[in-house]
Parts: sequence; C-alpha cells; structure tokens
Amino acid sequence: MSKLNSEDFYYGAVLSKLLNKHFRPALVEGDDDSQVYDLYADKFDTRLYIKYRKKIQKGKKKDYSSWQFNFTEKELRSIENYFQNCKNLSLALVCITEPLYKSELAVLNKKDIQEVLTLTHGSFTISRAKNEKYFRISVGGGREKALLIKASAFEDTF
Repeated sequence: MSKLNSEDFYYGAVLSKLLNKHFRPALVEGDDDSQVYDLYADKFDTRLYIKYRKKIQKGKKKDYSSWQFNFTEKELRSIENYFQNCKNLSLALVCITEPLYKSELAVLNKKDIQEVLTLTHGSFTISRAKNEKYFRISVGGGREKALLIKASAFEDTF
C-alpha cells in the first residue's frame, strides 16, 4: 500500500489549480521541502518553484497570519541558475492553515523573487490580514516598507 505524505497534498493543491487552467506540468526536481515544475500551455511556458510552510505564526491581532520561509544554500543556487536559464520563473508559496481549505497561495514573479531573496538572504516572513488584498513580505522596516504581493497573483499570472 502506497502512503501519501502531507507534502503530497500541498503540492497537489497547486497542481490541481494548474491543471484546471489547462497547464501541463512536468516535474524538474523535487524533495520534501520544495518542487520545481515546467509548465506548458498553448501560448505560455514557465518554470514554477513551489515551497510550502505549514507552521503558521499567529500574530498579536486576530485574523492576521504569517509564515516563515527559509531557503537552503542549495535551493538558492538552484533559483539563481533558473534566473539565468529561464525566461519565465514564478515562485509559489503555499501557506498552510487549519483547516486546510483555508490555506493560501502567494505567487511571486521573477522580479519579486530576485528582490526578496536578495534583500532577505533567503529567509523571510510573508503575512496577510484577513480580507486584505495583498500579502506582505517583510524586507526590513516593518509593514510600511514590506513588498506587496497581490493575493490574486495566481489568477493574474496563470
């Protein structure tokens, strides 16, 4: 009997959303912490790096959640290689909550990925208040100076 791991569900949720938009994903590399896919569609090809975080950090305020993402040196080298060799690159951050159906997905474009990883050295917090239209990624200086990522970026990108 084949057992499923929790990360299979997190990656599967993103793949399901992509398949519903008629993308044909091909796994490039992956492990328990992250997976990379080439996505093919009729008029759009891209590489998607997916990483998840299931430990939610509850804020002092109710209806505010944040997740801490850490990229290893190996992951950072892989992403740097993708910057040089991929025309289109996106980063999907799967932000897990309980119950699972309330989990969220933040998608960064190539420019945002470069900015975040350069300013944070691969370790950052992404947050979102309930019903807020943007995720915020702290890059130093508090919420006012945070990088804003549209909560609808998945739909806008794909």
